Order: sequence, then C-alpha cells, then structure tokens
Amino acid sequence: MNSKAYSLILLQAVIGFVIGTIAACSPTKFTSGNELSNSCNDQTQNCVTKDSYNIYNKSFKVGAGKVDILFVDDNSASMSFEQKNMAAKFGGFVEALDRKQIDYRIAITTTDLNAVSQNKLITFGNGNKFLTNSDSNRVGFFNSAIVRSETITCENYIRGIINTYGSEWRSASEYQANYSKMCPSPDERGIYTASLVLSTNAENFVRPDANLSIILISDEDVRSGNETLEANDKYDSFISMMNSKYASKYWDFNSIIVKDNTCIAIQNHEILDQQGRSAVTSSIGYEYAKISNSAARDIDNNPRPRGQILDICQSDYSQHFNAIETQISESSRLFTLACKPDGAPVITTKDGANTTVPYTWDGDRKIVFSRGSEGIEVNINYRCYVGVK
Repeated sequence: MNSKAYSLILLQAVIGFVIGTIAACSPTKFTSGNELSNSCNDQTQNCVTKDSYNIYNKSFKVGAGKVDILFVDDNSASMSFEQKNMAAKFGGFVEALDRKQIDYRIAITTTDLNAVSQNKLITFGNGNKFLTNSDSNRVGFFNSAIVRSETITCENYIRGIINTYGSEWRSASEYQANYSKMCPSPDERGIYTASLVLSTNAENFVRPDANLSIILISDEDVRSGNETLEANDKYDSFISMMNSKYASKYWDFNSIIVKDNTCIAIQNHEILDQQGRSAVTSSIGYEYAKISNSAARDIDNNPRPRGQILDICQSDYSQHFNAIETQISESSRLFTLACKPDGAPVITTKDGANTTVPYTWDGDRKIVFSRGSEGIEVNINYRCYVGVK
C-alpha cells in the first residue's frame, strides 16, 4: 500500500472516531415523555412531562394567591417609636392575610446601605431570612426584627451625650469619634437598599409566580436632601430596574413617610437637647412618594398609582395595614402560570361542577379571576411545549 492510500484510510478512521464520539456525547434530541420527567420545575406541584410538553394541573382558591412582602425599615435614630407602631399592629395584618389563606413571604431590610451591602435581609429569630404563613410565632419574630436594637442603642447614646455635654454635645470629641460606632448610618438610602435586595433577588426571596408588595417606613427623604442622589437612589432608576428584572410581575410600593410640615414638627420633637432643640431631624419623603405615585395598572388593567402614601405621624398604624392588606387581597385574584401555554388554560371548579368561574387570560402567563369569585376553588389545567422545535 502506498503512503497516499494509507493516509486516506487513516483520515477516514479518525473522522469515523470523531463522529462516533460526538454522537455518544451529544444530547439526544428525540426523547420519550418518560425520559423528560425531570423537566418540570422542582417547585411546581402536579406537573408531569410527556411527549415534549409540561402538563400542569394546579389547584387555586380565588383570592388566596401568592405575595412576597418586603419591609424597608429606616433604622436610624428617632425611628424606634415608629418601629414599635409597626410591631403593635402587625399581628392584625397577618391575621387578615391568614383568614384569606394568602400564601405570603415576609422579609425585612433597612435603609443603611453599608449594612445591607453586607447582609441584604435581616435574619429573624428562627434563623430564617423570611417568614411564611407556616412559621409558628411569626408575629413575634417580625416584631422583634422590625424594632431594631441598633436604633434604640443609637437613641440612648445620643441622649447620654446630651446629658453629659449639655449644649456642647454636638461638638464633643467623644460624640464625633464614636457616633459611627454606636449608630446606624444617618444617610437613609431606602431606594438603593430595596434595589440591592430585589435586583439580586437576595436569598431567592422573590418567587416568580408571586405578587410583590414593598412597604417602606422612614421619617426622612432619600439622603435627607443634603447629599447628591446617585442613580440607584432615584425613583425612576428603581422603576426601570423593576420593569427590567420583573417585567411581568404585579408589584406595589407603599410609602409610610413624612407627608407635610406638620408631621416634620412632630418628628423633630422626639429627641430634644437640653435647650429644647431637635437632636435629630426629619424631612418629607419626596423621592419615596414619587415611586408610590408613579403610573401603574391594577390586575383588572385599570390605571392606578403604584402604591399608597401613608402618614408616619399617625399614632395608630391599623389603618395603614388595613389599606395595604386590602390592596394585597385584591391582587390575590391573580394566578400566574409557570410558563406560557400553547393554548388557552382549561379552568373548572375543584368539585368538578360545571359552574362558570369568570376570568380573563392575557394570552401569556396571567389569569385574573373576576371580583366576587373570591373563595371559589378551581383547577387550572394547561400545557407548555418544552421539546425541540
């Protein structure tokens, strides 16, 4: 055999070996339904895969949808009174959600950017980063976490400095040297910290099929109006991030803030020096209010503001929680599909009756059941193509 013929045979052998290796290592495109059984989302119940489709059969009680609730808690000095107001009425808020069997997660972050950069979500007393309706003592854990120990420590420190140094307390070297060690940052950046939590979906807190309710409480505006706002501090940057990260999600932003000069006067009297002057000051929450006032649509596609603007100076926060709970309950008529189905979902009552349950489907992943159908249990059947087209 001449060298040319031998080289040709060798080349054919190498090509055959390579093709065989590629065939052995490449994923098979044509697999049976049983072989795709693991392709359903691990967090999705009642899902099977067959013939290149994920087939879903979901139970849903209208008005008992999912919501993830993020509290943004101003933990700077002068906020302990408002934090305690939140704790005092939180139990009624949870009870109202529980009565409607709403599936919720609740987490807390603060307005202290340095601290949130290290630990985005507060750890509750049970060791978890968020509370659910299956957690025992969830009200107690929330109350202990929303009332920040660093806030109380800071307030007591300021009062001690005032008592020690009198009218010269602000210029005292001890105060200048130790304030940052004893107190959280006075530079409130609640939009930035909320963005940091949500843009990264810290601790996988935000579920893809849940609504989102953000509840911010602060007695000062972003950066207190004394510092230049960075991009991440601005209301429009936050809205842009949310629209990009959570394009199809229904979300609210509720601001419990200083609304007017009357409230400023009240807040400025919480910690006074020996001359009766305010030791800590407040300001109107203009930047937070811009998010709450921004244009949005409710689940029935009617125009609405993004959230509510509530008065931090109100001594009883029951009305605040009632307003937010009503908003959450209203949006809990929304059911989010795990994927875009290849045809209209089939919806029947859970007991198999032929009762018509009025709803709208947006042609994508959202089903909204009509007001008045709350409490009806339904089965939602649909399928999504997952094979190779």
